[in-house]
Amino acid sequence: MSADRTQARTLSGGARVLLRIDEDVSIDQDAPNDYDAHWQLYVVDRGWIVQPKHSIFVGSESAVGDADVDSLREAMLDERRCCGQLPDSPEPLAIALDDGENFHPESSPRDTVHLLVDSTDVKACAEVIVRREPEWTSSALQDLLKPAAAAHGCIVDKVEYLVGGTAPDSDLAGYAELDEEFGNFEAEIREGRRRNPHEIRVLIRHDGPTTVRVLLAAGRDVQAMLEALKDGPLNARTAQNLLRSGLPHLLLGLPESDWLEVKSRAYGIATEGDAGTRQKIELAQDVARFANGSSDALLVVGFEETKGGRPAKLARVRPVPLDKLDVGRYHDVIDDRVVPPIEGLTVERVDLGNNQGVLIIAVPRQPPDLQPFLVHGAIAGDKTEGAFISIVRRRGEGSITTSAKQIHAYIVAGRAYLSAHETGTDGRSASG
Repeated sequence: MSADRTQARTLSGGARVLLRIDEDVSIDQDAPNDYDAHWQLYVVDRGWIVQPKHSIFVGSESAVGDADVDSLREAMLDERRCCGQLPDSPEPLAIALDDGENFHPESSPRDTVHLLVDSTDVKACAEVIVRREPEWTSSALQDLLKPAAAAHGCIVDKVEYLVGGTAPDSDLAGYAELDEEFGNFEAEIREGRRRNPHEIRVLIRHDGPTTVRVLLAAGRDVQAMLEALKDGPLNARTAQNLLRSGLPHLLLGLPESDWLEVKSRAYGIATEGDAGTRQKIELAQDVARFANGSSDALLVVGFEETKGGRPAKLARVRPVPLDKLDVGRYHDVIDDRVVPPIEGLTVERVDLGNNQGVLIIAVPRQPPDLQPFLVHGAIAGDKTEGAFISIVRRRGEGSITTSAKQIHAYIVAGRAYLSAHETGTDGRSASG
């Protein structure tokens, strides 16, 4: 094997990949254990990708990650390689989670994301099994997954729904043209398959030179999004899990709503004087709005939203310095200013690196008999009234005021409740 072949640069800057042929003795000293391999691919200066007999190609990420995608495709398409699926049909390449001496192409555990190589491209493939037919069309789900791939410069190429490895309706096309009896039979089959478990398969590609590592990163983010979506649209719980996993960019494009609000800057609750008091009241009011709602909700510090247009959408992750996200101080402010205490409230900080992160304030749905939640302090225009009490609620992405009539109704209802429990509903003493 010539030095030109092993050292030639690729457009992506990634490592070249070469098919090992018996006469290529120049790399034999680096060859892996035989593993009863049918074929071996050499990722120059990185390692080996192995195809055991009657199996698929497998390589560790340390060997495969830096490989140039086009070079990998060309090596797998090498005409000297016989008995492969290419070029007639795509061929998979699995990523082993073991490395070095622990790697074995058949026994090492594998990543949930794998590669799929065809005659024109290399794609990452993410898959998930759901209990029945997804509630989205494949094109609608493709739109939901686009931000996860776009964060890595990649594109969601295709979304497929499969039952038993094939498209659910692939064998039903002719029934509609038959008589009514067969048409009804087709409808019964179709409905039955909708209730069966479905595999969602998503293919991700990169247009232009790149490495396998980029494709894998995009595929893993799409996989994480699929896992979050498999039980339905994103909600406070699934969004919180994505944030905890250090994947805030997967929330981009979401609208602010009854359960989600974001802030691009930390609350200035450490500021002295009236300015600090105002910030504490604003924080307490933002949390109390959710507590007075009817669903689990998140207030997240560390996102920019779109300017103009309604509803506002999460447009960019904007991490905040960690020293401005004091979890204990945020919790104390909320506890001091919101009455009664919010059950199950959590405040947590997620470190995104470079001493920056996001803050998650999770407000579980509260028992109706604890509502309304009051805030000690009110803001009227430019004035801050620290001794006043405010009652705030949320509708969609905005706030609505609580009128004097509603406050009076709360008081009357409370008095009636207390009176009923003190004297009994028939006017007699509850103790008697």
